[in-house]
Amino acid sequence: MNTHFKLAALIASTLLVVTTQAIAAEPMLSTGGYATQLQKLEMMKMLDADGNHMVTLAESDAYYNSIFDALNKDNDDSLDAKEWAGTNSKTKIDLATGGYTRELRSMKMMKLMDTDANHLVTREEFLDHHRAIFNKLDMSADQQIDAQEWVAKVFGGK
Repeated sequence: MNTHFKLAALIASTLLVVTTQAIAAEPMLSTGGYATQLQKLEMMKMLDADGNHMVTLAESDAYYNSIFDALNKDNDDSLDAKEWAGTNSKTKIDLATGGYTRELRSMKMMKLMDTDANHLVTREEFLDHHRAIFNKLDMSADQQIDAQEWVAKVFGGK
């Protein structure tokens, strides 16, 4: 009996370590507020450039390049904290909803995208982050996101 208990404890601890490592290996892509604001159909329409009710990776890249350009006031292909938050954090980006703008411009989101922790978000980091979000939303893995995938709750809010 004692041997069975030890074996069960060993298996349970191994599973806990493996599960914890798998969860930790997937980077956090958004805050709960960001995911909520992004996954509104109004935002999907803003990314859907051709109006076919699907968002492709090309449409997503074009949209997020435009958002990056709107934030990049000094045109140096990187965003510092002042550009990220703006002079007034309530300043809306014309290409997005007010709720989305507010959540995107949070310092938590900047930190999530700043993968090298140098307090700057480069265009590459910005696009890579949004491509990871795109891939997470694209549950059918067909390189396009339909409305059902767009609104699916795939992010754990924290």
